Amino acid sequence: MKILGKFLLLLGGIAVCYLLLLQVNWTTIFQVKENRDRLEERLGKVVLEQVKDMYDVIEDEDVNSTLDSIFIPLLKDNYISTKNYDLFLVKSVEVNAFALPDDKIIVTTGLINFLDSADYLSAVLAHEVAHCEKNHVMKSLITNFGLDLLLSGSGTGEVTNFVTGQAFSRKLEKEADEMAVEYLDAARINPTSISKVMDMFDVYLSSDDDVSWISSHPVPSDRKKYLSQKIDRLKTNPKMYKEALSSESWKSLKDRVSSSLDNES
Repeated sequence: MKILGKFLLLLGGIAVCYLLLLQVNWTTIFQVKENRDRLEERLGKVVLEQVKDMYDVIEDEDVNSTLDSIFIPLLKDNYISTKNYDLFLVKSVEVNAFALPDDKIIVTTGLINFLDSADYLSAVLAHEVAHCEKNHVMKSLITNFGLDLLLSGSGTGEVTNFVTGQAFSRKLEKEADEMAVEYLDAARINPTSISKVMDMFDVYLSSDDDVSWISSHPVPSDRKKYLSQKIDRLKTNPKMYKEALSSESWKSLKDRVSSSLDNES
């Protein structure tokens, strides 16, 4: 009898849920998602054009090909479609990287010059991809500017300034950091790379250098604590990892970037 009663109670619960679902206007919900997707695509194009007005994009086929050889495998090894992602290297002494709406990622020449290995660049890229995959960019834009303003198309200059100086909430930054660890592990890049990037940033925090990626993110020492915990939970084996790019190829890339800068001077 008790079993029958529980079964009838379960059926009743399913029926109630079904009736509630019938009341939901799914067409409206999907239209909202479609509208937001179109909004993100439009914002991505507008902001990218404004970023290109702010910075000179490095148009060196060898440099971009090498950067893609680091970036594309990171996406593919995590089963992330490469179709919509674009990576741009821009001329700037700022040590910076940031994500735009619609999965566009900007990296500065200053960041390339700052980092000691391609593994470290992979760590930064993994963090920015996490922002894209978790839709942090649009969430932050809607929170800070409101959907109506974004839909109206006004204030795009402010939107661009916000995106290029991205200061996500600590919650979103932590989510992106921890997701980056998983991305690196899946791509067989040692996830301790992201902790080592934090070590480098920690040193330069006390210097007069402009390290913009630090200034718009939580303090490296705080981030290293939860990153270490996340990495420990993976029970990683250093022998299973590979280099994103050999040290010789990384040095060659940095030399090529410097050469591109000299040629554009």
